[in-house]
Amino acid sequence: MRVKQTISFYLTFRYLLALGLLSILSLGSYFILKENIKDQKNSAAIVNISGRQRMLSQRIALSSLRLLNAKDSPEKKTCAGELKEAISLMEDSHNSLIKGAVEMNSSRKLSSSMKRIYFLPPFELDKKTRRYLEEAKALILSLDGTMTIDNPHLHYILEASRLELLRALDEAVQQYQRESEKRIVSFEALQLLVLGVSLLVIIASGLFIFRPMASRIVEETLKLENQSLDLAKSNEQLKKEISERWELEERLRAAITINETLLKTIPFGIDIVDEEGNILYQNEKMEGFFSPSALGKKCYLLYKDDKKQCVNCPLKSEIQFGQTKEIEVDAAMGGKIFLITHTGMFYQGKKAVLEMFEDITDYKKTQEKLALSERLAGIGRMAGAIAHEFRNQLGVIRNSAYFLKLKLEAKDEKIKRHLEILDEQVVETEAIIGNILTFSKTKHPEFQRINLKDLLLKSASKLKIPEGIKLSLDAAADDFMVNADPLQMGGIFVNLILNALQAMEEKGSLLIKVEKINSYVTIIFTDTGAGIKEEDQKKLFEPFFSTKARGIGLGLATAKLIIEAHQGSIAVKSDYGKGTSVIIKLPL
Repeated sequence: MRVKQTISFYLTFRYLLALGLLSILSLGSYFILKENIKDQKNSAAIVNISGRQRMLSQRIALSSLRLLNAKDSPEKKTCAGELKEAISLMEDSHNSLIKGAVEMNSSRKLSSSMKRIYFLPPFELDKKTRRYLEEAKALILSLDGTMTIDNPHLHYILEASRLELLRALDEAVQQYQRESEKRIVSFEALQLLVLGVSLLVIIASGLFIFRPMASRIVEETLKLENQSLDLAKSNEQLKKEISERWELEERLRAAITINETLLKTIPFGIDIVDEEGNILYQNEKMEGFFSPSALGKKCYLLYKDDKKQCVNCPLKSEIQFGQTKEIEVDAAMGGKIFLITHTGMFYQGKKAVLEMFEDITDYKKTQEKLALSERLAGIGRMAGAIAHEFRNQLGVIRNSAYFLKLKLEAKDEKIKRHLEILDEQVVETEAIIGNILTFSKTKHPEFQRINLKDLLLKSASKLKIPEGIKLSLDAAADDFMVNADPLQMGGIFVNLILNALQAMEEKGSLLIKVEKINSYVTIIFTDTGAGIKEEDQKKLFEPFFSTKARGIGLGLATAKLIIEAHQGSIAVKSDYGKGTSVIIKLPL
């Protein structure tokens, strides 16, 4: 009896010991699995943040370019706000990756490999990132002046985002990925070890605990052991499937988040159409143009002003998967010019085409202005050279006429009158040459704070106003002070008043009206003259075009150059037979 009790105690002890070991191993397996999942979450978060740094660096570069191309202060302010937001996000993410931040799920400390990437050559990511952010901040602070592509801060941002910073960020993302994979392998090895020990304990329990029992107990024990083994294998398989599914879901969530972020940050309108041009999808920017109800409608009916399909539309010829074609479309979305990129793809299991709309209206206008500036510069150089040569010849003619006056007898009135006519023509020709030289040597404005009314009155006083013409100046001119070159702007006012007087031919009225529109002061010269034909209005600002019989056509061309140098604009509106208005806009 005592022997049976001893054996029973011994078997019970070993049984309890085996259960204790199995419990410890099970808890160990649970905590290993828990730490593995936590580590994978942290790794995914860190890889996501480091990947986002790459995207933010490109976003800063893009926002800087948009800031360069901004046309007015509100647009500059908006672009600067976007740039500040991107700088703040990139700076916070960078600090979180180096120091760790619980709220960004990146509390892990840097490994030695990551420290080398962040702080040592050749990558020095920390130094390059902080320098990149400082240059971006400096770019915002330099907005007080006129920013050009030669801005040193902008130049550094574009170069860094394309070369050294981009390479360093890519290396950091790859290293984070390698470290994450290495930790996963370590956890998997530890799990296999725990599983092996568990199996050994179970086998030992079967051999040394239940074997001495009766054959029935042994048989039942063997059955339980087999069931336990099958259950363990199923459990491990289930854990593996759960782990793989969790990892896949995390990757899908990250991919969806990145795709949504990219679609929101891309500054272009994007839609997807089928092979007939029916809209299947559009991003937020396109929804702002067409509204969500545009789905199912023909794309060209929405964005083309004439509601007709483009002549060279790529949809007319089948686009293969991955193939890209570009077309330039005029008169779209209210007279704008768009570069539309078409890319073949599959959407919802069917062939489709991705369309990306890039507004290049301002780019085309800039090209036209550059071409006009180059043409005007060439004309100016040629005109200047010709004018100098003509002035020398006129000097000889004037001296010869003066000599003939001295030598001829005073009684010959006919010859004397012809010499006077010759002298008058020389004076008039010299004035024309003076206008040509002024056009060819237009200087940069020397800005002064001037009273607009005083300058208008001074300009009008230089001309003789015929008795039949009434000149009126709007009383509102008293209220405006502008920054302008008084000599250049005064010359323009004199020329415009003279044009109006000549158009009215001794009878009529000239009203000079001044008013404020937004941040500009507008000066309007309105006469009651003969007006200008519609076909001539398009050529008024071209050099050497004139509607006057004796004009050379440089007055308005020169005025346009000077006013644009003042950051203003000039336009002409005329109703033929009724009168003409010249509108000048200058910034306050």
